[in-house]
Amino acid sequence: MAPAPLYGHHQPLHRQVLEACQGWTIALCSANAQVEVITTLLLEQALVSHSIADLLAQLPNPTAPLLLIADDELPDGGADLLLEQLRSQRGMGPVRGLIYLPSTIPTPRLQHLWMHGADALLSLESGGSGLGLRAVLELVAGRSCIDPRFDRRLRQGPRHRGGPLQPPELSATELELLLALARGRSTPEIAALRQVRCDTVRRQRSHLYGKAGVADQRSLLAWALAQGLLRAPDLAVTRPLGAAPDR
Repeated sequence: MAPAPLYGHHQPLHRQVLEACQGWTIALCSANAQVEVITTLLLEQALVSHSIADLLAQLPNPTAPLLLIADDELPDGGADLLLEQLRSQRGMGPVRGLIYLPSTIPTPRLQHLWMHGADALLSLESGGSGLGLRAVLELVAGRSCIDPRFDRRLRQGPRHRGGPLQPPELSATELELLLALARGRSTPEIAALRQVRCDTVRRQRSHLYGKAGVADQRSLLAWALAQGLLRAPDLAVTRPLGAAPDR
């Protein structure tokens, strides 16, 4: 993907974006080379990072609204986790999220990202078409944007944030617990990280089982994967083979 065709074909739109983004912090968070090329060719001023931790460490003081461009395959979490952490930490100004996704993303995950804070969902295949620039204009104007490749699939489920969700919506604490379980954390480890009692973790895990309609942790994780609440890379289980099950 060469710079000249991109700039030449979309130059007027590119100028509009640069003018509209004045006063915004633009941050790229992606380990995907294609996303990085698309973003840095069209938005040279973007702050580049490759993980959630890297971005959080680099962000300047929250004195400006933030336009985030990311994918959903970050090494330390998905785009929903990144948006949640940004919005909980900044506390000032809007955080608008444009997420690039493969066209083959499972529909439940697509719907989950839309319902949990993404403001624009674009396919990687549309990256050089100018849709990304138009999406940026929509976001800084306070609107949302959906790639036509994804629009029909989103119509298969609830589109409007705040509407009823199937499965039941999980709280931020429950999503955090789910991710910790997926990564093989034991009850004592989770309790220590969150500075709560083990009984509290066990109670919250049991409540998760009830919401999912399952009886054990393996079934819970399978349910979460099927519903798009977890991604396959989240299952970084490091417990030694033959170790005792979590209690």
